[in-house]
Amino acid sequence: MPSKLIITNSETGESYEFEITSDETRLGRSAARNDVILDDGQVSREHAVLRKFGTKHMLVDLASANGIFISGQRIREHILNNEDTFSISKYRITYQDRGASLSVKFDDQKIGNTVFMRKPDQVLSGIPHLDKTSLSATNLSSELVLGEIEALRRKAETLTRIYELNGMLGSVFSLEEIFGKVSEMLFRVTPADRFLVMLKDPATGELNPFMADFRHRRSTKSGVSVSGREISVSRTVVARVVEEQVSLLSCDTQADLGLAGAKSIIMQNIHSVMSAPLLGDKGLLGVIYVDCQQVMQMFSEDDLDLLNAIAGATSISVDNAISHERLLREELARAKYSRFMPRHVVEEILANPDALSLGGKNANVTILFSDIRGFTTMSENLPPETVVQILNEYFSDMAPIVFEHQGLLDKYMGDGLMALFGVPYPGEDAAVNAVSAAVEMQRRMKAVNQSLKDRGLSEITIGIGINTGTATVGYIGSEEKTDYTAIGDAVNLAARLEKQAQAGQIIISQATLAAIGARFPIGPCGCGEVKVKGKKEPVQIYEVIWSEAERATHTGDNSAGD
Repeated sequence: MPSKLIITNSETGESYEFEITSDETRLGRSAARNDVILDDGQVSREHAVLRKFGTKHMLVDLASANGIFISGQRIREHILNNEDTFSISKYRITYQDRGASLSVKFDDQKIGNTVFMRKPDQVLSGIPHLDKTSLSATNLSSELVLGEIEALRRKAETLTRIYELNGMLGSVFSLEEIFGKVSEMLFRVTPADRFLVMLKDPATGELNPFMADFRHRRSTKSGVSVSGREISVSRTVVARVVEEQVSLLSCDTQADLGLAGAKSIIMQNIHSVMSAPLLGDKGLLGVIYVDCQQVMQMFSEDDLDLLNAIAGATSISVDNAISHERLLREELARAKYSRFMPRHVVEEILANPDALSLGGKNANVTILFSDIRGFTTMSENLPPETVVQILNEYFSDMAPIVFEHQGLLDKYMGDGLMALFGVPYPGEDAAVNAVSAAVEMQRRMKAVNQSLKDRGLSEITIGIGINTGTATVGYIGSEEKTDYTAIGDAVNLAARLEKQAQAGQIIISQATLAAIGARFPIGPCGCGEVKVKGKKEPVQIYEVIWSEAERATHTGDNSAGD
């Protein structure tokens, strides 16, 4: 199983897990540039990187302003060990090394001569039935009554243990913490010497060791060997538990011989074994396996009842923890993707994350470039914080317009932006949506400028260029850092058209005009042809008369749209 980071906000106490699946994991404030997003002003946009270093990971500070601290000392580079904790601003981050997984060996140890089994819904079994007949004067036996009372006492104690465990697991969403509490209880109330959890891999269906605990070595977790020894478990026991989905106790009848049988037990190194399935809403989650290696102690039916009930309570907690982690990952991904993609695209990606993989494909796409005219000159006379504030307000107005028209915000480039329409899922109205977004962006500039004017700042204008054509689109980059973008000649032409646009203009190519038909009022643009870089022949260009499109929208005149 992959190693992971446990990220905790020290101010709120909120915590979540991040699985390390790449050779390089970036941490910082910028949602666009990082895998782990630390939303705090004291965190640099690109603060740190975690790089694969042999079987471990090295933490590297990316020249951050406020640094990384381990045990109060600022570090530049540090090779992390299991359970190392480092701090970035208000975030406390714990590294859990699960790369070198526990070594589990399945042997052919047979099930003992004495076997007890419990179904998951069989929480307590063997409670004597006290009826009038059994308590009648004719067959009343003090030994029978005492035995029944003792059995009831044991069952009541088991219920108490389950109630205690449910209380502990009620608000726990860390699998390590869940199984830590389970092993603690089993060691406390049963003769178990070893505790092992194997979880099912959803992709392969195989059982992989997740955590081991030992009565005399309580600190061992996944990724840490026990004096270099393998953990041996009975293949037969585990197979039966998985196939029949029952909790099982296996021991040898010689254990019933008391001291007389002790010698043979010692000679054969016989021990008793219990195992229980973890069952979730969608089937098997994993298996709990415990054994007792003390020759004078064996598991009893009461121990099996306890384990069976514990497995039921634990299954619910594990199912909740897995769901919680999945929802948390989806929420983080949603927050990251929603900055660049419309909601419907984000939801489709989350529903089918494997549909979009690293690599590009050719697709017909409409590309929009927008840029603030004269902003560089204006920004030279303004404080940097004012420039940033103006840009943030401007982009905050423009980005929703792109999303409302089914566009994907590819990137910000200084005071400009690039948006794609018709990807990642094809759409017949991509060009129409792009031009509609451009018209709405120009219209929205009135409100933007009114806000600037109210603050005593100069008004700004934008120029927009749009082109439609075939481009290579997809997740382009490396396994560690990818961006969904488009590249190709069609993209370059859209960028050139934006450079030709004057303040307040929307310039489109002939390909885009053909795609939108007569949906918008179109006028000649200067000479009608323009020489652009990278093209041997002049390009025919057109201007969308967005002021007329605006009037048509307000008056209900649809002549521009038919």
